[in-house]
Amino acid sequence: MLSLKDFMGDCPYCGEFEKGTFQLNGGDFGSRMLLESENFLVFPTLGQIVEGYLLIASKKHYIGIGEVPSGFYPELEEVQKTVKNVLTENYSAPLFFEHGPTSETRKGGCCIEHAHMHAVPVRIDILDDIKQHFECRRISSLSELKENYARGMSYLFLETGSGERYVFDVPEVFPSQYIRQLIAVKLGKPERWDWRTCWGLDEMVRTIDKLKEKF
Repeated sequence: MLSLKDFMGDCPYCGEFEKGTFQLNGGDFGSRMLLESENFLVFPTLGQIVEGYLLIASKKHYIGIGEVPSGFYPELEEVQKTVKNVLTENYSAPLFFEHGPTSETRKGGCCIEHAHMHAVPVRIDILDDIKQHFECRRISSLSELKENYARGMSYLFLETGSGERYVFDVPEVFPSQYIRQLIAVKLGKPERWDWRTCWGLDEMVRTIDKLKEKF
């Protein structure tokens, strides 16, 4: 079974998707999948800063959203729309973000190098916090993240609760889980930003129980 150490080695998402069950430190939590499309899966994250915190991940292994095949983006847009509707109805309109890696050395603050987008149901504004440090550009489609991947430039992607989308170029050396840190501090829960030390398993189970019939 997976332990915390396993999350720092081979891709844990690929292992979980193949086995069909989430296992951690000797415990088997069964499947945590809430939604499955042809190429993407939706499930609650390990490291719940707040209950209802979901991930959208590609079934196949790509380093980031910018690397997924061009033909996948319309499907991803629909999956994201569904996630937004479910979280808004059951928790709050979510922020979406990605620490966008483009290579093993340009990780953009990402810990697990498997394409995944975060969906966090919180009513906070972190756009200005990021703008203080990085220049941004507005985008309308997730497919525009391919531009950064093509340039080999890691990035931050943020979609606000009102649906505005931004991309920020980030340098090679970058804080791990940067956006998670911003969210945790804004919520007054700074101790919860690092999923390695704050797993939020109780919240993860409650999220599954609450949303398993909602998709």
